[in-house]
Amino acid sequence: MKRVLLLAAFFASNSLAFAQKEYKLQYTFKKGEAFEWNQTVTVKQHLAGPGFDQNNESSVIANALVSVIEVTATGAKFEIEYTKLLTKIGQANLTLDSEGDTTKNLQNKVMRALKGKKFQFNLLKNGTVESIENTDNLWSGLTPANGFKEAEIAQMKVMLENSYGKNSIKQSLEGAIVRYPDAKIKVGLTWNNHNETATPIPLKTDDVWTLESAEGAKAVLIGDGQITTTDTTKIIPLQGFRATTSFKGRRVTKSHVDLSTGWAETSKAYVEQKGYMILLAGGQIPEDMKVQMEITTESDYTMKKK
Repeated sequence: MKRVLLLAAFFASNSLAFAQKEYKLQYTFKKGEAFEWNQTVTVKQHLAGPGFDQNNESSVIANALVSVIEVTATGAKFEIEYTKLLTKIGQANLTLDSEGDTTKNLQNKVMRALKGKKFQFNLLKNGTVESIENTDNLWSGLTPANGFKEAEIAQMKVMLENSYGKNSIKQSLEGAIVRYPDAKIKVGLTWNNHNETATPIPLKTDDVWTLESAEGAKAVLIGDGQITTTDTTKIIPLQGFRATTSFKGRRVTKSHVDLSTGWAETSKAYVEQKGYMILLAGGQIPEDMKVQMEITTESDYTMKKK
């Protein structure tokens, strides 16, 4: 009988030793905390249509200071101010650099005007970007008092709304902030996320996330998402043209996460999309024109506590 009890105790203790640990993945917030958030995005496009075949490449570097200004029962409010902005458009041989010369370069002057202008976003504990606020403040420095002409101001505001409006910023934040499941998770198990972007192209991404590994306060997460166009009839304005789109693709993400805070200290993503754009008849286009497109995007994000 004593031997049976000893065996039972042995198996019970070993079962507990090999029981897989559960993790509650979520963000923790503390008022006054500040982070350096840096992102680098490179986009390569291949376009082919009647009589042309083009390759385009553009890149964006955006560095920002992100601060917790309010903590609530469900999440926190953050304030963001850009500290550096750099955009390169290869096809147009155009560089927009907040650190570049502003005396002769209007684009650099616009980027410099965005620096230090603050806006806010609200984030839930599970990583849902709940809202974006006050983005209009980003271009509040575009005024005649700062040396901008009225015609320039109107034109630049349209461009900035497309690149730094609420929808674009929300998309950037969601690319860097992992949205966690409500239930606890074990290594090797998965959960699903669904994201939709309304502008400029209506796309949805169905992600399957996996907790690949966890050791101490560090974890590795892998995301594998399928991308599809949600509305192939939506008309998109494109600098004097109108178009509809149809895309399919895949997004793969690898994030190194601090389990004590929930933040991805580093995150890399690769996106590949294939499909077409139909330029609609009108103006210089006598009839609808189909343009085949392939787009690849590589993104790197870092979040470092100050």
